[in-house]
Amino acid sequence: MTLQQIRYIIGVAEAGSLNKASEKLFVSQPSLTSSVHDAEGELGFQVFHRTSRGVNTTERGADFIRDAKELYKHYEDLMNKYSANGKKAFSVSTLYYAFARSAFVEIVKQFSRASYDFAFREKKAAGVIADVALGKSQLGILYLSDSNRDSILKTLKSNNLEFHHLTECNAFVYLHKNHPLAKRESLSLQELSDYHFITFDTDDIKSFFSEQVISQYGLDKAITVADRATELNLIEQLNGYTFLSGIYGEESNSEGESGENFVLIPLKNLDEKISHCFELGYITKNGQRMNDISLIYIDVIRRILHIAGFTC
Repeated sequence: MTLQQIRYIIGVAEAGSLNKASEKLFVSQPSLTSSVHDAEGELGFQVFHRTSRGVNTTERGADFIRDAKELYKHYEDLMNKYSANGKKAFSVSTLYYAFARSAFVEIVKQFSRASYDFAFREKKAAGVIADVALGKSQLGILYLSDSNRDSILKTLKSNNLEFHHLTECNAFVYLHKNHPLAKRESLSLQELSDYHFITFDTDDIKSFFSEQVISQYGLDKAITVADRATELNLIEQLNGYTFLSGIYGEESNSEGESGENFVLIPLKNLDEKISHCFELGYITKNGQRMNDISLIYIDVIRRILHIAGFTC
């Protein structure tokens, strides 16, 4: 199967019909139909159900298209990285941190867009690691905890990546400003038991608590969503909450993780023997010499977070 056939299949799925796809892809409908049919023959299953009103993906076809999009995106990234357009590339993959966005904005303002292609990707931890390992991003921003440290470091090692320490922080409860508990100075899991726990990353909760605690407080029965925007909407509409490794910066009173519509409240330790402490850092390829723009980006983060000596 060729990359062109994969592009055609993705185009048909996005357009919802062969006719519309042929127009957007600038290919005749007979050629497009033939190409998709040949690809299905090679795959051994139908990607699309044809109807008089257009096409619908089959169950297996939907799985294929999801993977095909990822593959084609890697191809595009590879071409962009090594294309002869005379531009350098600077990209960052990160967990959802306001300070990382703020630092990236400063970098874009400081360096000419005529000289650099910029990319900023907010993802789950696995996505951050994958981006740096594949060379899609020069840097990745994430954190380690007692619960995830061993697995994260093992994954980094297997991908020839290394973790660089920045600072430490503690776990926070993330609420809308109108939540009944929004004025508390700190919160316990017991106090949150009557409210919906909402997350788009079911694996992330294991970074905050042990399996026993997750089960005891019903955190394994979370409302799961597909993206960050939906998570924030449900936190507001349902008086829900989630957990963040609360990194504060100079932007914390604007549009950051504790922006004007949401608040971060320290999470009480379950007992004196348990501490929800996180180590924030960045990842790079092992032994890779960081270029000037990457070093400046990290320096901007250090300034925003008041490192060294900054803790939350």
